[in-house]
Amino acid sequence: MEILPQLIVNALIAGSLYALVSFGLSLNYGLLRILHFAHGHFLMVGAYFFYLSWREWNQGLGFSLLFSLIVITLLSVVTLRVFVMPFLRFSVFLVFITTMALGVILESAISIYFGVNVKSLHRGALMESFNLWGVYITPIQLLIIFVSLSLLGLAAWLLHSSPIGRRINAIRQHTHAAQGLGLSVSRISYCVFILGSVLATISGIFIGFETNLTPTMGATYTIKAFAVMILGGLGNLWGTVLGAYLLALVENLSIGLSFWGYSLPAGYKDAFAFLTILLVLLLKPAGLFSRSNRAV
Repeated sequence: MEILPQLIVNALIAGSLYALVSFGLSLNYGLLRILHFAHGHFLMVGAYFFYLSWREWNQGLGFSLLFSLIVITLLSVVTLRVFVMPFLRFSVFLVFITTMALGVILESAISIYFGVNVKSLHRGALMESFNLWGVYITPIQLLIIFVSLSLLGLAAWLLHSSPIGRRINAIRQHTHAAQGLGLSVSRISYCVFILGSVLATISGIFIGFETNLTPTMGATYTIKAFAVMILGGLGNLWGTVLGAYLLALVENLSIGLSFWGYSLPAGYKDAFAFLTILLVLLLKPAGLFSRSNRAV
């Protein structure tokens, strides 16, 4: 049990990354009712463009972050206009297929331009670990936790206390009534979609610092984000956040603790996590934190 504090901190780090990724996906489903299967690929594209500016062009951190966010904003606008809106009026399943195709296109384009070899954003003392009350942690991991919680808190204020948040809730609860009051559903939809993509991009940049970048990482984090969203309850934003930290805790405890003298290899982490999700769905198909009439 001496390793338990380290495992909890590791779960907090991983859960912060999962929460940023899945929050945007849940927001898109809660408002737009779309299953955005290229969501993780947006994470990957934003991180690679940050890499392009940060490592290959040797630009500063602020410029590289702004550059990647501008790219992902433009990609979000094009995606919503070309791959989502024309098909959404027919079926949500068509959007699932078109965004899946978009994910393949993005993965192929990144592989062609950057290659398939692993990339890393590591630089300087950000990756040097230090002992904090018996737990080893790096400055970038502390930044991951702080920035993620700050962004989620800002999103909470934006959704529940700001004018645009009230518009989002109005459209979510009754779209036609909101339109009758003069609210622009299209404009709010673009704002929500871009917000989710920006949060995913920031998570992708952190992942690049924490581990590495590969063109295939998009599909991995898309599936993980869907799993978190299902675990927390479809469209329930704060249930999704809690589900992200819960899933990360299950993953880290499953490979970090010994059970009757046996321990699981690290490669079984995802399998154990998805087994947990299957059990939850068997016992509570709507998710652990499902709500019947509200999504935000």
